[in-house]
Amino acid sequence: MKYRKILAVASCAGLMGIMTIAQTVPAQAASWKLDGSSYVYVNDDGTYYKGWIHTTDNKYYYMDLSTGHMTTGWKQINNKYYYFKSNGEMATGWQQVDGKYYYLNTTEADYGAMIYNSWIHIGSDYYYVKGDGSMVTGWRSIENNWYYFKSDGRCAFGWQQIDGTWYYLNKSTGVMLTGWQQIDNHYYYLNTDGKMLTGWLTDSNGNKYYMNPSVGDMSTGWKQIEGTWYSFNGVGYMQTGWQNLNGVYYYLDPSTGAMYAGTTATIDGKQYSFDSSGAYTGGTTTPSAGAPVSGSAGSPSGGSGSSSSTSSPSGSSSSTSGVVTGSPTGGTSSGSSAPGTSSAGSSTPIVTGPSNSSTGSSSSSSGSSSNYYNTKKPSSNGTLPEFSTTGPTG
Repeated sequence: MKYRKILAVASCAGLMGIMTIAQTVPAQAASWKLDGSSYVYVNDDGTYYKGWIHTTDNKYYYMDLSTGHMTTGWKQINNKYYYFKSNGEMATGWQQVDGKYYYLNTTEADYGAMIYNSWIHIGSDYYYVKGDGSMVTGWRSIENNWYYFKSDGRCAFGWQQIDGTWYYLNKSTGVMLTGWQQIDNHYYYLNTDGKMLTGWLTDSNGNKYYMNPSVGDMSTGWKQIEGTWYSFNGVGYMQTGWQNLNGVYYYLDPSTGAMYAGTTATIDGKQYSFDSSGAYTGGTTTPSAGAPVSGSAGSPSGGSGSSSSTSSPSGSSSSTSGVVTGSPTGGTSSGSSAPGTSSAGSSTPIVTGPSNSSTGSSSSSSGSSSNYYNTKKPSSNGTLPEFSTTGPTG
């Protein structure tokens, strides 16, 4: 009996010793660890954390709901796409992935979610991302309007020379304009595909115009073209027949508009003579009063009466290879052809004359009804748990 009591006491003492030792071993601290080639976040109880992690340095990570492994690359979460860098950090703002640029939301709503099929407004610049989220460059049709996006994705405005051809994109909306446009007090004609036309144009009523080959603006007054003088009235129509300028008579060929100069010609069965400047000098008869019409100021001998716009394009010009039909007379139009394409036709396109009262250069009051995003970054969206960690790689 004595020995049994001693054994019992010893056994009890040994058990107490084991319990004391166990109480001195601390619980495992939560931390990042490698599991194979992937990082995991191990909870205090040794289990892997799953879902979103918001770190103290305001970064976000996503741990796979099945494996607990840290996500990298694209991930669809609750029907939204997110991109996680190689170190697991959720990306925001512009990100280049496989040669394409994507924009991950920087606003509190949908923070980090990929934006798609939408305009993006950053500072004074506008961008557009497609249905797959990739940034648009080049020509793009959006809500039945054409826009041009530069190589860095910025939407272009105003005059733009693209592949050697001039286009005009509304200064406010970026919409590509077509038809007659009054820009900085000068008229231009933009084809259905947006190309600025130069050279001779003819409208549906047979009126002829001449667009400056260098800058594209419509000619008015006297204009020397390939060594021959022509006259255009205030709305650009090429004049023909008798012209009375400050009491001096000139005669412009009824078919071509070319001014007679240094010659004697038979007109309506009568002989008329013209000096080298084109002025009528005499003949078998005098032009009947009221037959010639008053011309515009300036004279062929006084130089070109046509001025060019200081803000219009310069340099190479666009050819007049397209036939233009159906343009509105109000001076504004929205193109139906893809930019950079032309319909086949004669070298003298059929156009509609410019409206005398046209003042606008816009075919749309706004570029898109889509919402714009900005780049103001919040300190936190306040919905995800915050962890006392700075991420797996510090």
